Amino acid sequence: MVLYCSLCALLAIPVSRQFDWGAARGGIDNFARAISDNIWLAHASGILGLWVALWWCYFVVGWGLLGATPGKWAMGLRIMDYRQHCPIGPARALLRLAAYCVSSVTLEWGHFLILIRTDRRALHDILAGTRVMRKPRQTARTPSDPDPAPDVQLESESDGED
Repeated sequence: MVLYCSLCALLAIPVSRQFDWGAARGGIDNFARAISDNIWLAHASGILGLWVALWWCYFVVGWGLLGATPGKWAMGLRIMDYRQHCPIGPARALLRLAAYCVSSVTLEWGHFLILIRTDRRALHDILAGTRVMRKPRQTARTPSDPDPAPDVQLESESDGED
């Protein structure tokens, strides 16, 4: 979320510089006049729209194309579908994000399902057919480990000629 909030702040800087912040100290009437300026409202609405689009892209790209947002990635977590595929694809990521919004509208009770369900899935995971899994750790081979046997023998090895 630090990445997302930083991008949002960068987008908001030009709009915040156009606002007359002195009007905020001049009382509620001056402040209401300042925020009702059509040009400022158009810019602020545009930035709000970009924030929403950035929010959706952050999760759709993170979950759908990369398998995790940067925070989940750092924690070694991945989003998988019911077939254990990762990444889950943009369509399922959009479905998961829409279900995440539904889960949030329930006053966060949808998130607390992880405490009472044995599979530890929240409402948005149930609705989207996804789950959060820990990424399997790669075991490092030591020099004393034998090389794994190849599945297919190469033609040059099977010729029998020296």
